Amino acid sequence: MLKIKSYLLLLFVFVIFSCSKDDDNSDPTPPQIDKTVNQQTLGSSARDFLTADNFISIRLEIAYVQGFKPTQSSIDGLVTFLQSRCYKPANISIKETVVAPTGDNASLDIDEIVQIESDNRTVYNTGDELGVWVFFADNNSDKDEGNSVILGTAYRNTSCIIFEKTIQDINNSLVGGDLSRIEGTSLHHEFGHLFGLVDLGTPMLVDHQDTTAADDGTSTPNRHCNVEGCLMYFQTVTNVFSMAMGNGSVAEFDELCLADLKANGGK
Repeated sequence: MLKIKSYLLLLFVFVIFSCSKDDDNSDPTPPQIDKTVNQQTLGSSARDFLTADNFISIRLEIAYVQGFKPTQSSIDGLVTFLQSRCYKPANISIKETVVAPTGDNASLDIDEIVQIESDNRTVYNTGDELGVWVFFADNNSDKDEGNSVILGTAYRNTSCIIFEKTIQDINNSLVGGDLSRIEGTSLHHEFGHLFGLVDLGTPMLVDHQDTTAADDGTSTPNRHCNVEGCLMYFQTVTNVFSMAMGNGSVAEFDELCLADLKANGGK
């Protein structure tokens, strides 16, 4: 989950060819898709993303509501990002899906997010191709609190949501902002979680997980990196404002996160 604070506003498939004596030209029965393999816990498909052991290609379903489509620069940047970290010799492809407006709700909770995916997702794991769902929403997260807002959330092994309305609202409040940089940071961060960072399915070689201190003084791992400046650092996106208005670029993984990814089969 990517969070920011700002004063301005995370089978076998049997193909039956119907070769009956009466009709040799019948259409084949469509293959059955096991959707449950794309409905597992976050991080459980880390090696499926990183290696070519089970999947040699990735198909991204970029879903969005009209008016909330991500910039082409962000989409292209995501493909480049995946190519730089994942062994996919058959490459990465994209399917775009337009989703109906989510309604007049002020925000989306996880149940609503899952239902939107269930109603609209068409790309699932097929053969040696890994299917991924990325939804750019026309609403905010129900986890927003005051000036603390959520830009994106990875919530299943091959699913994440980007709160595009929130991102656009932030960008529109800036003079000379760069929307694609905010989108890119959010996208890459959530895919870091899909890759199993931090300790979500990709084990840590060295402990670098950030902890959140509770009122009683105890600390709880929050699945983010404790190295400032890392893409997976829990406050990385607080720098989005300077990146959006300056000459900065989307944050990168630090050496510890990169080492974890490589040890789990990634580039």
